[in-house]
Amino acid sequence: MQQWLSWQWTRNGWMAFGLYLLLGIAGLKLGLPAFHHAILPAMLACGLIGWWLNYRRYRLIADTPTARAASAALGHVELYGVAANHDSAVNYSPYSGRRCVWYRCWRYHNDRQAIGSGRILDPLSLDSASLLSIPECSDQSFVLQDGKQTVIIHPEGAEVQSPHRESWQEGKETLVEEWIDEGDPLYVLGQLSSHGGIPPDQQTFRQDVGAKLSEWKQDQPALLRRFDLDGSGQISEQEWLLVRAAAEREVRQLHQQLASTPPTLHVRQPEDGKPFLINTLPPQRVASCYRWRAWLHALAALLSFLAWLHGGIAG
Repeated sequence: MQQWLSWQWTRNGWMAFGLYLLLGIAGLKLGLPAFHHAILPAMLACGLIGWWLNYRRYRLIADTPTARAASAALGHVELYGVAANHDSAVNYSPYSGRRCVWYRCWRYHNDRQAIGSGRILDPLSLDSASLLSIPECSDQSFVLQDGKQTVIIHPEGAEVQSPHRESWQEGKETLVEEWIDEGDPLYVLGQLSSHGGIPPDQQTFRQDVGAKLSEWKQDQPALLRRFDLDGSGQISEQEWLLVRAAAEREVRQLHQQLASTPPTLHVRQPEDGKPFLINTLPPQRVASCYRWRAWLHALAALLSFLAWLHGGIAG
């Protein structure tokens, strides 16, 4: 659902202004009273919401300096590099089968008979699935390359602006694909974390030992076979010390393996609710796009308010 909402908002910023146009046309057809009491307030609300969403993203981008992946601090980060696939896991779009690092695709049915006859389709009388399919977004991770450093990008939940788009006809359907290609510039704003390379702390060690003991307790027959040395059918206090020592030994070996693994950097959707953005424009242009969208929405809200106010005074 979140991917669907993100697609609805970010697929093309200018489509939002088509909404204002449709509301204006609907208001003119309904008449001036309905235009003043319903359409103008709706346009004002859309303008204010659009301004806030875009301005919030603009300020977040403008206030977050672009970091080098090799020296970036863990946490909320802005990175810029080149898009690439994993060496052993290449991504392919499902419709065309093209090789890419990320895709978004959907299909919709053509009603050429209705278009040719001039008949206006009533969306309420049709199954929504026959008009437009929910976009299928790639959730497979890919790589941002920044010099010699690589960062694994997990795109689930991201607002993605893709540079490539293609549509074609297949029978009565139109298929649409958007994608990010290998070698495209890649801008990412999200939560940076590191896996491996650092031994877990004592608190994590204790938690993992407790989890291991709980796992063993769930299989009492196996626990007794392994540690019931006197055959009493119960684990004595002395035998429990052996159980705990064995759990600590297994967890310590696992942690040593993790510590010896080369660290990898990962970017995911922030847990604090901040936007997760993926784009192919330079950071300055990404910020500029959101800034212009914010002020255009603000202008639409202002004009709607002035028109509503003028209509109220005139009435």
